[in-house]
Amino acid sequence: MKQKIWSILLIVAMLLPLTAGLSGCGKSGFGSTLIVGDKGGVIGDLKKDGWTVSIPAGAFEQDVKVTVDKVADSTEAYINGKAAFLTTPIEIKAEGTESVRLDEPARVSMKLDEKNLPDNSTFDQYVMSYWTGDEWEVIIPDPVELSKGYLTFETWHFSSYSGKKMTDDEQVREYARDLAIDDLTNQARNEALKEKLTAVVDDYLNGLSIYDQEARNEIISRVWASSSMDIAVFLTENGASTAELGYKVTDMIVESTVDVCAENPLVLEAVSTALDSVGDAAEASVALYDGNYRKAASELTALGATVLGYGGVGAVKSLVDLGAAAVEQGIMAWKDYEEECAYKVFYGLAKGNAYGYKINAGDWGTLITQMGGYYHQIVRERKDEYKRISGKDTLSDDEQLMIERQVESDLKKKFEERAKIDSKIDAKQAEYEILVKAFKDAGLLTRTENGFKEDMTVNRRLHSLLAIRGNILNIVGGDMSKFGREKDREENLAYAIKMWIGYGKDRAKFYDWMREMGYLEKQKEGTGYWKLVRSFTNKYETSASNENYVETWSGGNGSYTYNCKFIGNHWYTASTHDDCHGEFVNNTGTSSTPKDSYMGGERVEIDLKITATTSSNICFHLGASLGARISYVNDDDPFVGYDTSLYDITEKITRSYIMTGKNDTNTGYWGESATVGGEMPSGSANGDKVYIVIGMGGGNNSVETAYEYKWVVK
Repeated sequence: MKQKIWSILLIVAMLLPLTAGLSGCGKSGFGSTLIVGDKGGVIGDLKKDGWTVSIPAGAFEQDVKVTVDKVADSTEAYINGKAAFLTTPIEIKAEGTESVRLDEPARVSMKLDEKNLPDNSTFDQYVMSYWTGDEWEVIIPDPVELSKGYLTFETWHFSSYSGKKMTDDEQVREYARDLAIDDLTNQARNEALKEKLTAVVDDYLNGLSIYDQEARNEIISRVWASSSMDIAVFLTENGASTAELGYKVTDMIVESTVDVCAENPLVLEAVSTALDSVGDAAEASVALYDGNYRKAASELTALGATVLGYGGVGAVKSLVDLGAAAVEQGIMAWKDYEEECAYKVFYGLAKGNAYGYKINAGDWGTLITQMGGYYHQIVRERKDEYKRISGKDTLSDDEQLMIERQVESDLKKKFEERAKIDSKIDAKQAEYEILVKAFKDAGLLTRTENGFKEDMTVNRRLHSLLAIRGNILNIVGGDMSKFGREKDREENLAYAIKMWIGYGKDRAKFYDWMREMGYLEKQKEGTGYWKLVRSFTNKYETSASNENYVETWSGGNGSYTYNCKFIGNHWYTASTHDDCHGEFVNNTGTSSTPKDSYMGGERVEIDLKITATTSSNICFHLGASLGARISYVNDDDPFVGYDTSLYDITEKITRSYIMTGKNDTNTGYWGESATVGGEMPSGSANGDKVYIVIGMGGGNNSVETAYEYKWVVK
């Protein structure tokens, strides 16, 4: 019996070393494990070791022994990071290589101590960290796994890793730097995406017969403020379909439309009138006019599926194009930790062998080769998107080669663009630190509160908050001073964002709160606007003559002329020739047309230009002047009385008019142009009629056009 027991024990002892090298058993823990290239494997055990390293099939081209050890207490890495460690720091190596890049990403998970789990306020301060050789760099973990008590992330290279809790300041700096890099490196792509987004907005507004240009401009401008980058983040993080994108964009357009209508009676009038003509939109029109913004938003959102075609009919081309552009931006935007690593290595900003690379700074060919699987993933994403757009299942060799060259070219261009703005990042980061700190202090970065869901990434949350911030600033005309003293403004604005989220679609309540806080003026009884009802020209002489001059006047509604010819026979002291007979000046003035409507107190701007053609010799002063003014309220005769003149908005011309005049050589006349501006008065209690008058004077006569406005109460 004893002999039999000893035989069994001997066999077990002989097998133990062999089992330690088996691939994929997930039980080997610290030490060396053989990973079979085409099978992959799992090293470690979350319950026993507190960590696992999951290596997928294809990560290595051949079989490799992977070693996992604890980071020694005496190493620089341990000493540098021990104060912040949340988990046992581990070092992962591939046998026989000083550095390694994987063809597929490995997944590292570390279990948090049950006594040291994050709460909602500290949730996103729990991160993974990577030892670069100089410092522990932050890696943002999977938020869903973190909610289960695990720090999990994917990596394309091996090194030393540990869990870490960021301080409040570190968290603010980390987020602010990412936003600064996003901002500076993606500006050109944001502009391209903005064009595609505008095309979708145009299709939506056309579908609802909203053709008023001022209303369209206001709505489109507000949609832009909702952040086009937020769409790219949304698509790339969620793999959203065209239908989901359609709903997202419709939501942005509807919110913008409702907001602008709530703020501007002119836009409300234009949008409501347009919606009245669309049978399915009648209820939305009534709800908008009644101030029931929640119902209006619901009705307008429901129409989106029909108008943009994402409800099953077939999406409009502009929506498909936007999806393609957003995915392209998401693929090629500066968005990824691994891309940041490659950039640092290429420009010599990281220590030798950092991030699994082993190259000399500036060696592009070797960088692309060593990027390995990560680079191949970018190429795959681009090819998949090309197939989707072109409706193909497979690509030809030429198409694949074209895309591969394009990806490499685009990536190199991105690195070069990034290098140009590196010197600006610190300053931009400092700006964002103020915003991020305000977000954090207001509880906007606390998980499960204020709409911050557990599965939402930090990147998307930040872009969402910035979009809301942009919307609120638009509501107050971009005037930050509305939010109090300079040192309190971002804090107050962050709290306004919190209230925006809290009120949800019930925008009326948000506007009431803004008025209560003094950020918006309180609505007055009889709030309204000036609406153009007619235009007419004064009675003027069309011609006059005597023994010396022949004069003519004409025009109105934006175009005016005054012509004068000398028919006498004499000269004067300043003449440069003996006889001035036949000399003439033909003056021409033009003006832009005032808008169809203005708010009380709104700025009026009119473009004016006056020129003159003359005889080759001209000694007489026969010029003209062109100007604009606003009458006093309830003026009975706009062409008589004292009104408010409009002045050059640049203040380069200090006169209340522009004019033509003779040059110093008596060979011609000079002219002038300017944009003149002034403020419309308030209506209602102050009266219900006002005029904008534009006219040109020459000789003893003038030609003027009066644009009559009537006060319309909302």
